[in-house]
Amino acid sequence: MTDLRPFEKLSADHLRLILNTAHIGIWELDLDSGRASRNRHHDHIFGYDASLAEWTYEQFLDHIVPEQRERIERLQSDAIASGTEWAFECAIVTSGGEKRWISAAGRPLLGDDGKPYKLIGHVIDITTTKEREARLTLLTDELNHRVRNMLSIIKSIVRLSSRKATAIPAFAKALEGRVGALARSHQLMVSDDSAALCASEIIEAELAAFSDLSDRVEVSANEEHPLSGSTGQGLALIFHELLTNALKYGALSNDDGRVFVQIDQRAGDMHIAWRETGGPPVDRGSDNGFGSMLIADALGSTGRVDVRYPRTGVECDIVIGT
Repeated sequence: MTDLRPFEKLSADHLRLILNTAHIGIWELDLDSGRASRNRHHDHIFGYDASLAEWTYEQFLDHIVPEQRERIERLQSDAIASGTEWAFECAIVTSGGEKRWISAAGRPLLGDDGKPYKLIGHVIDITTTKEREARLTLLTDELNHRVRNMLSIIKSIVRLSSRKATAIPAFAKALEGRVGALARSHQLMVSDDSAALCASEIIEAELAAFSDLSDRVEVSANEEHPLSGSTGQGLALIFHELLTNALKYGALSNDDGRVFVQIDQRAGDMHIAWRETGGPPVDRGSDNGFGSMLIADALGSTGRVDVRYPRTGVECDIVIGT
């Protein structure tokens, strides 16, 4: 049988290595005094550069965001009553006012009388993991939203292509060309191809799949400046969303509506005005949903977007710093 005693002698060093490299905070809470002993990583997780003179359960609760405190108190009370382990994740506010996320676990230690006299546990900062989860959720929602929009646009392409088709081969050729143009405009949004493009070129790329709409979408531009890659991609997303909504619900969803896009360079900024007329009356609830959030956030700090929904047609004003 293998002799495990040398490993047992090293186990404390291994534990210390794990705690230090993984930045795990450990604590022991005396239930009679309400005070806890901790390692230095524990207090650092809660935003303190140096270890505090003392730490209590009430101090811990004060750091938890108010809307989650009741849940955490209930979990701990149930664990003490049942003598079982518990674990949770929650948001905290550090001593410096920063919101972060922790994962914590603990268990009660029982005395000779069978009652808990101490709680032991650990805490880990999982903020980076939570931020990645949130980013993944946003990307998944955006992908689902874009796929739904893409299917709606393809449906519109089929409808528009069939109007003037006199034979199946001609219809197939027109459909193939328009879907190809749609793929090229999609590529513009996910690559660096927009690095040297102006706003009018970006919207023309979006409209390339809809030759039947050329007389219903009027684009005029004065003295444009090329946009950076990230800004061009953001603007492509906005145009894509506005065009999709116009095809599904707005001015381009019937035979009479029109869209006017005016692009001007003023005082160092690019001003873009999108105006729809002649479409169905706009639903007052049109400003809800992921699409509206995408339009609002697409340019980040490089620009401002103001979308309005009067009954006569959607209006969007975009200002981009150049």
